[in-house]
Amino acid sequence: MIPHTSIFCTTGQPCPRGGIWQSMGNFKTTYPVMKGCKMPDYCGKKIKWVLILEC
Repeated sequence: MIPHTSIFCTTGQPCPRGGIWQSMGNFKTTYPVMKGCKMPDYCGKKIKWVLILEC
């Protein structure tokens, strides 16, 4: 069995793996991002994202 390791990325960085990403913090949103695309901001703010579903 392979242990699950969370994958994180920050606004402006290239996406390391394509899939559905969820914002971290008090307000949650999800966003699909393709591998290599820049990670988006959230309401104009730089945030940290966590991969929840790899595609």
